Amino acid sequence: EAVVAAMRAHASDAAVQARACGALRNLTKGGAEAEENRTRAGDAGAIEATVAAMLAHAADKGLQERACGVLRNLTTSSVQNESRAFNAGAIEAVVAAMSVHADRALVQETASAAMRNLTSGNVKYIARAGLSGAVEALVEAMRRHTESPGVQSSACVALYFLIEDNAENKTRAL
Repeated sequence: EAVVAAMRAHASDAAVQARACGALRNLTKGGAEAEENRTRAGDAGAIEATVAAMLAHAADKGLQERACGVLRNLTTSSVQNESRAFNAGAIEAVVAAMSVHADRALVQETASAAMRNLTSGNVKYIARAGLSGAVEALVEAMRRHTESPGVQSSACVALYFLIEDNAENKTRAL
């Protein structure tokens, strides 16, 4: 809760936002042992604060990578946090991060993993991701970062879920 409060109090300070996203990412990573932290962070407004930070500081590559990590972690096995992220505009924020930082492999890898979790088999979320340019951003990440196994793997997994049973997204991927 303290980290989210700091994000709200210092929304215009990119350094505070980046460090707060780093703290949230580290607090929420892991398996079942981190589940309580993910729930508490979601309840405290971490998703909304993270998306706001991404939109306010779009040019900060470090912030964007950490923020995508927060979204990836918070939407791991949490339908409630996936819904919060959808409502906060997280899908669009991740696509924007991928577009602005197309040359940054770490941003692309983390954003791809976030996109996988943000859409997680939900037909409505998958459709919005497609309309938001997620498929094209993932394909572009793969084209630009052929040397990065992390980008290739994360983007392939995200694409798998975005194009499965979605004809429009399949067409976008070709």
